[in-house]
Amino acid sequence: MKNWGIQTRILLLALAPAVAVAGALSVYFVLALLSDLDRDLRDRGLGLARQLAAIAEYSTYSGDRQTLGSVALAALEEAHVNSVEVYDQEGEALAASGALPAPLSPLPSPTQSDVIHEDEDHLRIAAPVLRHRFDIQDPFLAESPVAGRPEPPPLLGWVVVEMSRQSLETRRQETIAFTLTLVLLTVAATSLLAMILTRQVSRPIVRLEKAVERIRAGQLNLQLPADSGGDLQRLEEGFNTMAQALQEARDNLEGKIADATRELERKRAEAERSSLAKSRFLAAASHDLRQPLHALNLFASDLKNHARGPDQEKLAGQIGTSIRSMSELLDALLNISRLDVAGVNPQPLATPLQAIFDKLQQTYAREAENRGLRLRFRPTRAWAHTDPALVERLLGNLITNALRYTERGSILVAARRRGQAWRVEVRDSGDGIAPEFQRAVFEEFVQVGNAERGQGKGLGLGLAIVDRLAKAMEAPLDLRSALGQGSVFAVQLPACAAVAETPATELEQRPPLAALLAYGPGFMAESAEQLEAWLRDWGLRCRRVESVAAAQALLAEMAAGSEGPFLWLAPGNGTTLREVLALAPERPAVIIGGEEQEGMADGGWFSLPHPARPAKLRALLQRLAGELEKTESA
Repeated sequence: MKNWGIQTRILLLALAPAVAVAGALSVYFVLALLSDLDRDLRDRGLGLARQLAAIAEYSTYSGDRQTLGSVALAALEEAHVNSVEVYDQEGEALAASGALPAPLSPLPSPTQSDVIHEDEDHLRIAAPVLRHRFDIQDPFLAESPVAGRPEPPPLLGWVVVEMSRQSLETRRQETIAFTLTLVLLTVAATSLLAMILTRQVSRPIVRLEKAVERIRAGQLNLQLPADSGGDLQRLEEGFNTMAQALQEARDNLEGKIADATRELERKRAEAERSSLAKSRFLAAASHDLRQPLHALNLFASDLKNHARGPDQEKLAGQIGTSIRSMSELLDALLNISRLDVAGVNPQPLATPLQAIFDKLQQTYAREAENRGLRLRFRPTRAWAHTDPALVERLLGNLITNALRYTERGSILVAARRRGQAWRVEVRDSGDGIAPEFQRAVFEEFVQVGNAERGQGKGLGLGLAIVDRLAKAMEAPLDLRSALGQGSVFAVQLPACAAVAETPATELEQRPPLAALLAYGPGFMAESAEQLEAWLRDWGLRCRRVESVAAAQALLAEMAAGSEGPFLWLAPGNGTTLREVLALAPERPAVIIGGEEQEGMADGGWFSLPHPARPAKLRALLQRLAGELEKTESA
């Protein structure tokens, strides 16, 4: 009922009482009328039976059957009378309007008239025939003690009248038909009146409903004709006033929203310009600081080489450590600024995760060993459709973060299958991160548990870079951690089918030689050791050259054909590199610690910043090795 429309409700309200009242009254009057008809028929039969009993008193007493038959036949002329029968006091038939019936059984009441049988079609009424005595007015008898005690008249027999109910049934049907017709006419008239009233009431309301729908759709400038009269007209007038007020409010609000949108757009543009300017400033500042930092590194190396005594060696070592920390910080600033300014364009392809794990293990195994930690990579056959360089960079930052904030225990890198994706996790046994800080750690310059901003724990940009790389690759990033229970950083990568490995190239079968210049001004011994370890891990042959004479001997061996193609690799010693390039200007050369450039510098070499990134260095060496191989084959 709650879903009915207003027209249905008004019709129901108008028709239900009318139908209920008409039906109740019809049933009442029909039943009352039928009851009266039945009572009238019964009373008429009783009266007729008494009259006939009085008439038949003498004939019954005298046994005049002929007269009794005449009386019975005469009674048939009365309405609704089917037959009349006269019985003696023993119940034997004396006369009848037709053939004599069977003896009367059981015998009716000897004192009063009563109905002895009735059904749907007939009604039989019996009246006793009594012999009455006439009192004589005798004064002498009045004083007789017997005069005050009249005895009941003696019974002579019975008169039985059978009444027909056929006319009563006909009258009943006529009454019911008339009543139903009257009820239907009443309902029809009430329905017509209800429909007229419904139209007058519901039409304005339906019009209001449609107007509300139009307002909901945004058409606030409509006005309804206020012509319904009475309360409905006042409602229409109020609706029009409300619609006008809403239109004015919307116009005002749209104006304010437009002004606020313009202001927000202006502030957003200013914020973007400020962020871009900040990123450019950081990029320029970190880039420009590399040159004096490189000079500082050269001076620190020179100071260490010319140190006299333990105190000077300790001081030179501390200066070198500070320079390396400053280089790491500048490198992080440059990385985050590059991501903000230039963005990241992932180039996904089918990538075996085990290959990335192998590179990361080669890069960070020694650092983990130096810190007394166990760095483990769980072997996997997983293949993911992703950018391998970005994944390697992302996982490298997570491993670096784990190494910095794990004092003891182990670090595990593993890939787990999750439906149609691989969940790559970096687990550590560090102190963990409280829940209130787990979202903030991915913001710039946020470090939990490093309020003193110790240099050994970075600048707070590693996880910010991880977050930007994950968003660029559209790879969900997750952190689960609890205080005292370590942390689990995970990135989810889409899984893909494995791709058949290509056969080893001739360059891979015969790796080129890298001549590591390990002498001269600015030579960085620690960097040279790291470079040697990387080259061995990458399968590239490496040979240390510790003098000009050794360089000349290497060139002679190359000319004799005893050695394959090679390139010069100089960790910070630019002066030495110039000397050997003068001996063999056709040899490609790479210097670690010079100003980074896209191609060949004016000095004739390729330059990478210090500390060198393994991925970038490896890519450059492989490209130069390929060029050397082509030159040799030509």
